Amino acid sequence: MIINKTRKIRAVLYLVMASFIAAQACFLVFPGIFEPWNAQVVDQFFLFRTGQPRLEPAYDDTVVHVDLNNTTIRQLNDFYLNRSHYARVIANLAQMGAAAQAVDVVFAARSGEADDSLLIEATRRAGNVYFGLAFALSGEDASRKDASRSDDVQQYLDLTRWNVKVEGSIADFYTGLYPLITFPALAGASKGLGFLSIRPDRDGVIRRLPLLVSYNGGFYPSLPFRVVCDYLGVTPENIRVIAGKAIVLEGASRPGGTIHDISIPIDRKGNMIINFIGPWERMKHYNFGDIYRASEDREELQIWKEELQGKIVLISDVSTGATDIGPVPTDLNYPLAGLHASVIHTILTEQFIRKMSGPEMLAIELSLLLAVTVLAWRRSSVYFTVGMVGLSLAYLLAAAALFFWGRTVVHVLRPLFFFSLATVLVNVWRYLMESREKAVLRRSFEAYFPPAVVEKIVAEPEYISARGERKELTILFSDIRNFTSFSSTLDPDHIRRLLNEYFDAMVEIVFRFGGTVDKYIGDGLMVFFGDPEPQADHATRAIRAAIDMQKTTRLLGERWEREGGFAFQVRIGINTGEVVVGNMGSRRRLSYTVLGAPVNLAQRLESNAPPGGILISQRTCDLLENQVSTRPMGQLKVKGLETPVTVHTVSIDQ
Repeated sequence: MIINKTRKIRAVLYLVMASFIAAQACFLVFPGIFEPWNAQVVDQFFLFRTGQPRLEPAYDDTVVHVDLNNTTIRQLNDFYLNRSHYARVIANLAQMGAAAQAVDVVFAARSGEADDSLLIEATRRAGNVYFGLAFALSGEDASRKDASRSDDVQQYLDLTRWNVKVEGSIADFYTGLYPLITFPALAGASKGLGFLSIRPDRDGVIRRLPLLVSYNGGFYPSLPFRVVCDYLGVTPENIRVIAGKAIVLEGASRPGGTIHDISIPIDRKGNMIINFIGPWERMKHYNFGDIYRASEDREELQIWKEELQGKIVLISDVSTGATDIGPVPTDLNYPLAGLHASVIHTILTEQFIRKMSGPEMLAIELSLLLAVTVLAWRRSSVYFTVGMVGLSLAYLLAAAALFFWGRTVVHVLRPLFFFSLATVLVNVWRYLMESREKAVLRRSFEAYFPPAVVEKIVAEPEYISARGERKELTILFSDIRNFTSFSSTLDPDHIRRLLNEYFDAMVEIVFRFGGTVDKYIGDGLMVFFGDPEPQADHATRAIRAAIDMQKTTRLLGERWEREGGFAFQVRIGINTGEVVVGNMGSRRRLSYTVLGAPVNLAQRLESNAPPGGILISQRTCDLLENQVSTRPMGQLKVKGLETPVTVHTVSIDQ
């Protein structure tokens, strides 16, 4: 039966509409699955613009960092810096003319009377120091459940709450729970506290930060928001919250600048999208230890004053082992002090990123629906597919352009999902209608496999996993002695470079002697000889390869030691025996490998081999036929075998 043209067009239009509704429904019903994917696509825009001077936001060096890092610890010769160190740095920064000092720490309790007194006094004298507080961020008004706060904590919170103007419902704003503040005596001496609490997105990535949190009838600002409001001369009475749209700073003005209102886009929870300045290294950084020592030299202090006068300084601990790091769009391990700097920087420069509203996005998607409908109605399958690919690329480029030059985030994935779904459904329907007498699935298989293979796969799916077979092969295991202890002193990238260089050299030798690399086991290597290419002399090949591996290892170790690394030695164990070889695993992932007791024995020989030596079994030695010099080592009791095995060592210098 031939379907008339009108019915075909109607069916195609129904399919396009169904695709649109399905795409909307998927993101509405399963936001926990689809929204993180969309966010990760937008993350790629952040990554792409990193290092692109024409795309990156201009950096205003009013915001700088003072970092307590590994160099600081070496300079001050003290891993556990106490509060007197912070006191001196705060005092020095005050003398240098810093406009504000934001300390990314919650000093929740007193530590020692002398040190605390120094910190309190330095903070009071400076008059521009901010410390942290923390809330458990909740989606509901849970402050009544919190009965754990002490009277002095509650008194401080009551005295410092912000009363801002609110337009609309703020029911969705984050509510603070279980406040943890910098201890009251220090908090009272400071310019103020700001909360450091952050809620990452569903996938664990931090992309936005709440500026205000509701608690016990008032509002409390985040640390960066508190600092920037004071810097701009905006009091709580001049802050207007337009629920779900913006926080407006009325009458804001940078020192010496013009007075104007600043409108900060927010979502319904009060989050601001962070416009990351770039990688951590892009911002200006100064060493905590250098600031600490600056007061020892009056001339140096004056030089520092010229450098830091009028700056907003963020003081944070970024030393190795610091836990205040997290994933952001541009970096998986980003010091979270950079979030505060980026928030301040975004507000000062007014380079806000705005997420397109729901009605605006719906209007765009309805326009795209119309374009897809026209393509599906008037074009053949080939032209429709090409048109959809072009439309997808055009939309992706438009989304990127809006992000890079318009600082506007649109929903990228949902329209692309709609395009893909519509393309598939329309083309499949057309294909089925045009080829209803053919077996579509069988023909799609035959496009990739010979007919005989297709028949076997359909009849016997496990056919795609090759059957194993028994063969006598020679198995070699190698392992770097004490590599774990050596690697604990090196950074991860250094470890990676060393292992890559080592494995490159070892694998080249294995391939030269016709061996097969089975797998990498940490810093170890498993190799076998004699398959898939049959080799009558597989034992000799294995021994020759092992000798070359040891010689190459010596040269590598000597060079690494000269370059400031470490000399290392490798143990090698070799055994010959009958094993099962073939593709093993699932249909999704196969591995060509060997199994059997001889494999286990080879690994045991490696673990018992002398450092820098080669230990082989009796069977391997018998197959050498005196072609390689060996020395008997008697019998060895190995784990897993009741009877001892006879072993030999191989002379390396031959």
